[in-house]
Amino acid sequence: MKFLSIKQKSPYSGKRVYYKWIPSKNCSKFKPITQVYGVCFTKEGKILIVKDLRDWKLPGGTPEKNEIPEETLKREVFEEANVIFGDCHMIGVQEVEIEGKKIYQLRYVAVIDEVKKQTVDPATRRTMKRKFIKISEFKKYVKWGRIGEKILLAARKEYENWKEKDGKQNK
Repeated sequence: MKFLSIKQKSPYSGKRVYYKWIPSKNCSKFKPITQVYGVCFTKEGKILIVKDLRDWKLPGGTPEKNEIPEETLKREVFEEANVIFGDCHMIGVQEVEIEGKKIYQLRYVAVIDEVKKQTVDPATRRTMKRKFIKISEFKKYVKWGRIGEKILLAARKEYENWKEKDGKQNK
């Protein structure tokens, strides 16, 4: 397991924040889980990103009470982008430490089954912008630095494994 640790000031709070990328397929040892985000691929290999008021990002959000991470991701992706996917697989955890307190943000990969007409996100009461981008465009839109690169690398590997399996099943 290869970790990547980064120390930087948060662009949002100005506080010193420590980020650590932890490749993992099991979320049981990471508590509290404060976010669940997904790298959602089209069958053609493009990535879904969304934008509300500020920046482009991967779709996802905060778990609701008694919700498992996969349910959070499905709900958030649908609310933000009106996209439906089947299975999703955890690829890792972003550990965030602020003033000695650690929280965990799960990262998943999924393959999109259906794209519907966009509607208002019930959480924000706004319609988010959505875009499907090439993998090579990710850093241009999503400013997650080196950890973002690790997340994308892990997601791409999972997507390529899915594509290989799917290709064998369709023969």
